Amino acid sequence: MASSTPVCGVCDQSNITKPSIIWCFECDEGLCSECKDHHSRSKGTRKHCTVPINEYLKIPCDIVKINQICGKHNEKYTIYCKKHECLCCGSCIVENHMECRDFDKLADVTQNTKLSNAFYEIEQSLVELSDNIQIVRNDREHNLKRLSEKKRKIEQEVKQTRIIINNHLDKIQDDIIKKLNAIEKNENKIISELLSVLKENEGEITEFRTNIENIKEHATDLQAFISMKELEKKVLCKDEFLQSVINSENFKDCELSCNVNADIQDLANHIKNFGEVKIETRPCNVLLIRRKNKQAQIMRPHISSKLVENINLKLHKTISTIGEYIRGCCILPDGKMAFSSNSDRAVRVFNLNGTKDFEVNTPTNAFDVSYISHDNTLAVTSGMSLIKCITIIDIQSKQIKKTIPVDSEYYGIGVTSDDKFICSAAGKGIKLINPHNNSTTDLVRDNKISRNCYVAIFGDKIYHTNNHLNTVTCYDLQGAVKWIFKNEKVLMSAQGISVDNDGNVYVEGNRTNNAVVISPDGQKYKEILKGQ
Repeated sequence: MASSTPVCGVCDQSNITKPSIIWCFECDEGLCSECKDHHSRSKGTRKHCTVPINEYLKIPCDIVKINQICGKHNEKYTIYCKKHECLCCGSCIVENHMECRDFDKLADVTQNTKLSNAFYEIEQSLVELSDNIQIVRNDREHNLKRLSEKKRKIEQEVKQTRIIINNHLDKIQDDIIKKLNAIEKNENKIISELLSVLKENEGEITEFRTNIENIKEHATDLQAFISMKELEKKVLCKDEFLQSVINSENFKDCELSCNVNADIQDLANHIKNFGEVKIETRPCNVLLIRRKNKQAQIMRPHISSKLVENINLKLHKTISTIGEYIRGCCILPDGKMAFSSNSDRAVRVFNLNGTKDFEVNTPTNAFDVSYISHDNTLAVTSGMSLIKCITIIDIQSKQIKKTIPVDSEYYGIGVTSDDKFICSAAGKGIKLINPHNNSTTDLVRDNKISRNCYVAIFGDKIYHTNNHLNTVTCYDLQGAVKWIFKNEKVLMSAQGISVDNDGNVYVEGNRTNNAVVISPDGQKYKEILKGQ
């Protein structure tokens, strides 16, 4: 913006400092109240373009710096050379453009620039760029969120895996300890039982030895002889018993041992890390908004509207749309085409080469379809269906995102620059729907609006067909009528409608079996296609 209030240029020449109250673009200086009065009455300056100084200060600095005087010849620019697309003063023409033949008065070229389609397209392109930046930002922010969520899930998986491993190791540890205890207990039992028997036999042998001593000292020879014979038998029996113990299976030296699983022993050597963390990259599935049929010439300072009499059609491609009663279509930013099939209750999207990309079945009859830029979705009206709603289809997931209930039969649909819906409601009028809160506003109340009526939106205009009245009506965004086209000799049962970047309106006549183009002011027309 201009940084400070400029002083009056005229007074400044007399070394008088007065603040300016207006700015003259042609004089390129500010004027105080006294100089303004003289400026507005002087024959040479009374027609100059002036603005209040507070409005001038709102102009961006880069725009203020634009020189409206030829820097080479110090003359005002008066001519625009179409061939070289440049501003020229009289001297420029003489010096550099004598061979050029395509000139315009600069005043004619710049007239209504701010109201031109080119200026509107630039505005919309800036809106589009802002939306695209927001789309990319949202995509990156979602990526950050996904990374954080995935990190948390991986941490949980690592911890859960560790718990599973710990639990498993605890279990197999418990199993081997139980087995160790059981084996040791069993061997203890066998050895203890044998020791008990040996101890018992040892006691008997000790008793035998004591008896021998007593016999030797106190018994008669006969008693000693008889006792000796009995002891011989008992000693032999005990010896045989002891030999049987030694020869038995249970009389073996027992040693506990454990062969630890080699996989467990080598766990630390073989498993160097818990896993591998890596980043997998893939192309971002970001679809930038691209206004359809954008013309390269919108950046030129002057664009002439295409005259309807010069418009002709040329067959570019034929698409097999599949199904019957195709009621609506729209072109997506990437050039793909979406068609709504009323009888099949389906929306089908086709690639540039005419092959089907995907298909989504709708819960209602699919009447008209329109593209929503901010979230890359399709809005589909239900027309004459038992369930009355607008179906929102997500193009990326190829699934129904949500449905918006409506109060009547909605047919044609268009999407505004701020992503609200303008719909033709049979017997009601034209409705404005805010999909964010599902609120509905009446733009046009008209009970004569019949079924199968369509809408199109271009700039600040709404175009509506009425197949019952054979009319095409242009409204502003507040619902005020701008013009009505009706010519039943050339157009009857007007239905499908579209608008090009020059504001020309294309309408399909169902009963006249043709297509008609109407000029932006609704005054001229031309039949551009006739059915067989």
